[in-house]
Amino acid sequence: MSRQAPPPLLALHGDADARYRLRAVAGSGPASRIVGPAVFASGWQELEELVAAHPRSPAVVDPAFAGDADPTSADSIRVLRGSSVSLVCYGEPSALQAWRVQDGGYSVAAVLHPGAGDNLAAVESAVLRAAGARRVRRLLDEIGRRADRQTEETFACVLALAVAPCSVPELAAELGLSQRTLWRRCAALGVPTPGRLLALGRIFTVERLAEWSGQPSGAVAIAIGFSDYANYRRLVRRTLGAPPSEIRKQGGVGEVAMAILRALAARKRVRIDAARIGGK
Repeated sequence: MSRQAPPPLLALHGDADARYRLRAVAGSGPASRIVGPAVFASGWQELEELVAAHPRSPAVVDPAFAGDADPTSADSIRVLRGSSVSLVCYGEPSALQAWRVQDGGYSVAAVLHPGAGDNLAAVESAVLRAAGARRVRRLLDEIGRRADRQTEETFACVLALAVAPCSVPELAAELGLSQRTLWRRCAALGVPTPGRLLALGRIFTVERLAEWSGQPSGAVAIAIGFSDYANYRRLVRRTLGAPPSEIRKQGGVGEVAMAILRALAARKRVRIDAARIGGK
């Protein structure tokens, strides 16, 4: 894959600590290999212009942001309604509830609360979940059509955690289950083991971020926690039966999505339509 400049991270936030974290994540942290530098809007009107200029970029916003001379600050939902932007909402719980994000017509990929779990690692995770999130939404929609709700919810959790190294105990804890119960759930649902689900999620995440950012999958793999590209290559070969180069020839992240759908919908034995999950 040829290297190109990754899309920038758009942001609208007035808190100095939050702005520092966003600059650090996009400017010098591991995620800076995947996401371009943070570009801060001065208000909702400028954010609207930035979203139009960078339609593939995620945006981190404080729903309660109010600029001194911003005529649209009272109507922030209107600014983003109808856009394809993937959002990280970074604000107080009361502001998020008042914003009624479910009515916006846009997608909220992650939520952060100032002073409560918004360290650099958490901000980085939220940004990477939002980058190229349309691929994630499309895959989960297809899983929902082909498998039961528990399977969809389990794999949604896998994908949320897959932007960083994750163990089976951590996945179980995130789902509120014991490890034994998680293993039993996967067996009852007829889906792969928890370890294999995590492997599929990590591979999908590397390939979707590589596609979205225009960066080589090896650089992306290292940025999200693989010690080197050889380890990622071994995981892909062991999980999918072919090296990453061959997977890319077969369709890249689309081929990985197909493998996931085949694994999760195996009990229903439905025909998987590749066209439905194509595109960025």
